[in-house]
Order: sequence, then C-alpha cells, then structure tokens
Amino acid sequence: MIRLDIDLSYLTKNFEIGTQRLNQYGAKSIDEIMEAEAAQGNTRAEDFQKDVLNDPKQILKLFKLSNAQNRYAILSNMNSSDLEYLVQFLEPGELQMALMFFTKEKILNLIYDLPKNKICSILFQAFSTEQFLKMIPEKEIDKFFESDKLDKNKILDYVKTIPPDKLNKMVEKYMFQEEGKIQENNNWSNEHVVKWLDQLKPDQFVKALQCFEREEKMGLITDLTKKDKSLFTEFSKNALTIPLRQLDKPDIVKNMNKLEPSDLIKMVNELPDELLAVAVTQIDPQVFAEVLCKNFQDILSEIGIGNI
Repeated sequence: MIRLDIDLSYLTKNFEIGTQRLNQYGAKSIDEIMEAEAAQGNTRAEDFQKDVLNDPKQILKLFKLSNAQNRYAILSNMNSSDLEYLVQFLEPGELQMALMFFTKEKILNLIYDLPKNKICSILFQAFSTEQFLKMIPEKEIDKFFESDKLDKNKILDYVKTIPPDKLNKMVEKYMFQEEGKIQENNNWSNEHVVKWLDQLKPDQFVKALQCFEREEKMGLITDLTKKDKSLFTEFSKNALTIPLRQLDKPDIVKNMNKLEPSDLIKMVNELPDELLAVAVTQIDPQVFAEVLCKNFQDILSEIGIGNI
C-alpha cells in the first residue's frame, strides 16, 4: 500500500463519499474503496477506473502529484527498472542536478568512461587550450606527437615561425640524444632546420618534435588544434581528465551541460534506488501523471489514503 496525502474533497465532490465513510474502509486502497462503493450501489464509483485512473488530469488532481512528497512516496515503491525507465522524462538540467548525488570521484570515473570527444566537451567548457596544456605532464604532451593523425606539412609550416635560437636548441638536444654529439655554435637557419626535419624518418621526426622546449610544443599543439579541434582526442583520457580533478564537484557538473541527454541518463541510472527515486522526484507532475496513467496502472491501484 502506498499512503498519500490525497485530495479528499475530490472524493466527496465527485463520488459523494464522506470522511466518516472513508474512515470505515481503513487500510483499503482507493481502488478497493471504489469497488466496495460500486457494490453498495454508488453508481459514480462504478466509473472510477475509466473516469479517473485513465485520465492524467484527474490523476494529477486526486493524488496531488504537484506535491513532491507524494511523487516521492510513489517512486520509492518502484523497482530499479521502473525508476530507470522514468529517468528519461527528466529535463537535462534535472539530470545534471541528479549527478550531484554522486561523489566527485564517481563523477570523474563516469566522465572517464565517455568517448574522448565528449570528455573534451566538458574540459573545454572549463579551461582554455593554454590552461589545459599547462596543467598536464610534459610526457602527455610528448605522447601527442606520436599520433599518426598529425599533418607533417602543417607542423613544418608552424616550425618556420619559431625563432632560430629555439630551433637550434631543439636540434642540439636531438643530436645529443640520438647521436651523442654536442653541437656547439650551431646556427642553422629556419629553412635549413625545416629541410632537415623533412628528411627525417617518421620516428625520428617525432623525437625531434619532442626535443622542443615545452613552450614551443604548446604553441605547435595550439596551432594544430585551432585548425582541427578533433586532434584533442589524440591526447590520452588520463591527460584530458587531469584538469577536471582540480575543479570542485559543482563546477564539474556545471560543465557537463554539453553532453547529450542519453549520456546523462546513463550516468544517473547508476545511482542506488533510494537516490534514484529522489532524483526522479524532479519530474514534471503533469508528465508523471501521464506516465502513471499509461504504464503504471498497477501502482495506481495500490494507492491509499494517508491521513483522514
């Protein structure tokens, strides 16, 4: 039995059942009360199922579904699959609010499980490209250059704009790492460095890029991703989620507003039943009445009167 604070005046006005008679029915559900009334000759009660339980507007009024406590009382009596079904009727903002029931660590784990492009939609709501690149370890930046999605010609175009002293410093570091040579007084022109880079084998080319100072690496990545934002997905999930760990839980959730409702629904459905029932209580009362009418007649038949 689901006990609700229902609209008693509705029963008195529409079915001529007074408070004293309602008291006599004790623990019966309203559905059972109407059956008993019909058996005693109350002709109005005979049509209760058709006129009330099959009409969302009447369900909304009789069961006072605008009252959040009444909605919760019904929802807390539903099983996991029913609650998960109802989550789809929440608005995106309500789904985001429901995420606040999770711990910060759980939210970060849920984000980690998303495809990289969706992680990026959260990350770059909160941080600029420059902030992101400053916050991740340099090894993650170096790993980016190992991607086969990078356009070598675009990289070389950017290298042409780097100051000669920075280029020569990169060449010196590469030569020392790869060949054990110390290049002293190296004064290659930009054109010379670009030509040298162009003739390197793919794995050597990557190692050369990794020999730039962090500032030049960041500038190169910023230039490449400005032309093709999808390249951000060449970073590891670990790199993409590191900055999010610096945010408080409300700020993480706030920046999830670009996710598809289907993504949020999947996350919210991981809540335990007792919290899922609280989350679904946010549902629009009219929508709730319509869904109850269409899919949960068994639940409606279990509703009884809380206090008379």
